[in-house]
Amino acid sequence: MSCLVIHQGVKDTELKDNGKVNHLYCIGSGQVTGRKFITLNCADQLYDEALRLREPYTEWVYGLNKEFLAHNLTQDELSLFFLTDLSNKRNELFDTYETIANLSYLARRLRGENVERIELYGVDDAFFESACSIFPGARAVRVRPSQERVRLVRRVLADFLYFCRVLGVIVINKFHRKLKRSGEKEAKKRYFFSFFPQMFDAQLSELRYRDMVGPKDAYIVTIIADGMHQKIPTIRYERLARSLPSDKFVLIDREFRIRGLLEAVRRYWSVHQYVARSRRSRYVFQGINISRYIRQELLWSAGRIGRLTVVEEALNRTLAKLQVTELVYPIFEFAFGRMISALIGEKYRGIVRTGFNHGDYSWRFINYFLAKGEASSKPPYLNHCPIPDKVLAEDQLCSEIYRYNGYCNVSIMEKVTRLDYLQKIKAKKLDDFSLIVAGLHDGEALAAYIRETVEKKPEIRFLFKPHPRASNL
Repeated sequence: MSCLVIHQGVKDTELKDNGKVNHLYCIGSGQVTGRKFITLNCADQLYDEALRLREPYTEWVYGLNKEFLAHNLTQDELSLFFLTDLSNKRNELFDTYETIANLSYLARRLRGENVERIELYGVDDAFFESACSIFPGARAVRVRPSQERVRLVRRVLADFLYFCRVLGVIVINKFHRKLKRSGEKEAKKRYFFSFFPQMFDAQLSELRYRDMVGPKDAYIVTIIADGMHQKIPTIRYERLARSLPSDKFVLIDREFRIRGLLEAVRRYWSVHQYVARSRRSRYVFQGINISRYIRQELLWSAGRIGRLTVVEEALNRTLAKLQVTELVYPIFEFAFGRMISALIGEKYRGIVRTGFNHGDYSWRFINYFLAKGEASSKPPYLNHCPIPDKVLAEDQLCSEIYRYNGYCNVSIMEKVTRLDYLQKIKAKKLDDFSLIVAGLHDGEALAAYIRETVEKKPEIRFLFKPHPRASNL
């Protein structure tokens, strides 16, 4: 008989001795003391487990599209499933895949072990449910439970406030003095899609594209966006909109309409009804009950679909007024970019869709992985995920991962313009200084992990640099 202790979080915990054989598994930087433990953590084996699960889980998630089709959650030739964060497998937003990898690894490590008791510290309801499913005969005890990431009231309120901001913009646009144009459409151009002001510097140069944008090119931008990629208060909207030169920028927010907002609410409500019905469903992957996780992802995705509908309707009206030869856009791997791929693929087939790679990749980063046969650049998108006509990858690794996942016409950029600023940095090594640089989502965990090291070396001055857009410190 043995006891399994699972500890999650950054806080340290001291336990009393229980006289049993104790196995310890930690998720996060928190330390556990007070007992003699058999430590189960092994990063290399966990990474191998995550790689092993990647293909089966990707196929399993893709299979959930059938439920969307069965409940008629479609729009024209597109299944709304492909605009969900569930389809995207967003492991920076949800703990689903991380939990599966951790619990699958534990089940393998403890195979043949008679686990009588499980003590879980700092886990939420979803993790607790999943852990109990792989050790059904053990008595589970939870201490210091944490809240689930996605909660119904909070999400509905956030979505309601977003729709209110859109309504406010629609009202503001009514008083906007439109520029007089000739009867002809705009001259044909290559356009670059982006988010303003988040992705622009003071000279109105896009931080990712930089000098890729030539004199004859222009930007298609959004300020309000989906309220997730950037959050701009309505009170700032008109001032920001007026700051954009009309000869270089096209703002799709000027095309927000009541009709588009109502369509967004309709789709939002339809998905919420499906989420409510799914509470009776049980989602199990390789013996692990992940029902609560999947319902969280569906709940979040309802808001995503509603918000993207607002943007889609505005972008559609914008493209109808322009003559676009090519649209270059980032985040094409995610729901926002898939919306663009689907819209143009269905209604503007003369426009070349160019996906722009804007970050580092990994074979374990499941966000970017699709099931075999899932991707398609051509409609209909009822059973296939919409993708661009071609992709600009930053390096060889990125290009290999794109091709592996079914993306076509993948080429490597001659120059990664978003990293130009690194050439201007002149690093100078100082023995009594140490720089710690955090990523977008790991700032809190990294700070907690290196705290002991910092305290033990008072002779060194540690500098901590969080990610510029991080909000977890």
